[in-house]
Amino acid sequence: MEQEFTIDDKVYKLGIEHKDGRYHINIDSRNYIIDYTSISDNCFSLLIDNKAITVYHSEANGKKYLSIEGEQFCIQEAKTESIRAGEADSAALHEAPTICSPMPGKVVKISVKEGDEVEKGQGLVIVEAMKMENEIKSPIKGRVEKVNFKAGDLVDARQAIIEIKPETKTVAK
Repeated sequence: MEQEFTIDDKVYKLGIEHKDGRYHINIDSRNYIIDYTSISDNCFSLLIDNKAITVYHSEANGKKYLSIEGEQFCIQEAKTESIRAGEADSAALHEAPTICSPMPGKVVKISVKEGDEVEKGQGLVIVEAMKMENEIKSPIKGRVEKVNFKAGDLVDARQAIIEIKPETKTVAK
């Protein structure tokens, strides 16, 4: 089965085949053999090249949200019509991403405050869940618009901890 997905505004072709109890995945002509184990309703483990990766997932408004090793990704089925250059960037400017907890837990540390500039990949918050600390990183470059929790607060899965306004690109005239 082959499908197209958009991950953080980039379109990928994904082929999935299940045989011999394993998943054979082809992503943009790169092949992977993956073992999959469900851990809970919103968590699973993947074994890729003898490396175990824990993935937390949630779904809202037709989009899937994944948290993998502290990085967050938004996945949705690709548009059937082609995406014009710049269209994805323009749409991203109007939708401020929220940094959510991948599962219920306790906010251990918030590393930013409202008004701070953040870089893509910068650590923003640490949430403790299932006796593990998970650092959640910024998916984009931008400015912190709102911090909804403080250290010590309990959060549910998919609750917005931090809201970020994407950096706007100015075009020279």
